[in-house]
Amino acid sequence: GLSQTAAGEFFTTTALYLVLLAFVAFGVAAGVVRFVPRFLVHERGADIPRLLVVAIVPVAVAAVVFSVALWVAAPTLSTRFSDGSDATTSAFRILALFLLPGVLEVVAVESTRAFGDVTSYVSIQQFSVPLARPILVGIAIAIGAPISVIVAAWAVPLVVALVLAVVVLARAMRRTLVPALATSSEPVGYRALAREYWAFTFPRGLGSTIDIVLTWLDVLLVAAMVSSAQAAIYAAASRFITTGTLALQAMRLAAAPEISAAMAADDKKRASDLYRVTTQLVILASWPLYLLLAVFAPGILLLFGPGYDEGAPALAVLSIAMLVPLAAGNVGSVLLLGGKSTWVLLDKVVVLVANVGLNLLLIPRFGILGAAMAWAVSIVVDNVLAVLQVHRGLRVSSRGPGMVHAMVLSAAVFGGVGVLVRILLGPTLLGLVVAVVVAGALYLPLVRRSRKALELSVLGDALRSRGASGTG
Repeated sequence: GLSQTAAGEFFTTTALYLVLLAFVAFGVAAGVVRFVPRFLVHERGADIPRLLVVAIVPVAVAAVVFSVALWVAAPTLSTRFSDGSDATTSAFRILALFLLPGVLEVVAVESTRAFGDVTSYVSIQQFSVPLARPILVGIAIAIGAPISVIVAAWAVPLVVALVLAVVVLARAMRRTLVPALATSSEPVGYRALAREYWAFTFPRGLGSTIDIVLTWLDVLLVAAMVSSAQAAIYAAASRFITTGTLALQAMRLAAAPEISAAMAADDKKRASDLYRVTTQLVILASWPLYLLLAVFAPGILLLFGPGYDEGAPALAVLSIAMLVPLAAGNVGSVLLLGGKSTWVLLDKVVVLVANVGLNLLLIPRFGILGAAMAWAVSIVVDNVLAVLQVHRGLRVSSRGPGMVHAMVLSAAVFGGVGVLVRILLGPTLLGLVVAVVVAGALYLPLVRRSRKALELSVLGDALRSRGASGTG
């Protein structure tokens, strides 16, 4: 709906906002979600109101400081990342006004989950905000609004979500805290509570901030070092690589409790079996998508309009690179469940340094392809380090014939059929549809026939066991 330059300005302003939001929120979600349930279990209900103060006040103060800084720096940022127009300056300043509400929204909506209201959390954060954004942005584009209004339309759902989350949270706190206070021990002091809370939250906040920086830094660097138009093309191409991680997230939610229990019991064989089988399922579900994205990248990107197919090499590079983390499975979760959060953080620091260095080296020479190459190397390095640590440090392994079987099956069917169809029909959307139909017709029967080799019963048995024991 926008020109490439305007789209690049939109992605640049919102990317900077998301990076600042992650930095200012600094792990508050992980901290609140961990400590509230623990305090309820340990009869420390009187500590929960103080915990919320310890968690919210520092990030709220930081949000105000960074809001002022972003407002003041808006003209400079506009010149650095775009053409320096008043419209882009206004867009940065509008997002400065939304930084504090955005941080408070993160705290409020994550606190609903901490108090056990997962349904409201999903409804607000995973459904309402993602649904409202394209609707409001689409309306703003349709009426020909300037980029500042379009950016505001993208940010407004956060304020609505904040109001809804506060209402839900107040109700959940009344329901939970009143009985908890009746049996609570005496509250500890604010200083001791702050030490306890931030000792856990700080490393996770740093890690989550690095993750967001790795996701959006390349878009900002392309805008600063090349152009806003190129940033739009790269953003359109690079955002695709998150689409196939739903299976990875689903397997993490399904298997994490069982892997955690196995690790706690020092049952490395069971942990390895669960890790291996869930990884095989991720490969079977997600490799086909990324193989087709790599093969048919030009046709897919033309959905955004003329000229976006220039990002096809970048999309192909990132799609091939994503096969590595999918083959590694939920390796980061295994490290965390094994008590190695420090290892995870160190890995992220190494990857961030490598990513920044490679971006500065490759973007001036290769443009958006250089940015894709830098991110691809970062993805591979991050996951190779984690796999080595899990295999050698925790003695948990995903090796086995089933892994090879899953990789070969996915690559042979979708990779082979995709390349053949591209040769016959070209990298078009029609070719993509034909490849999906033909490869899918071959793939599903082959997977069904390979159930024994893929050990698919291992995860099913684990989930049935958890359900029978009442821990599901």
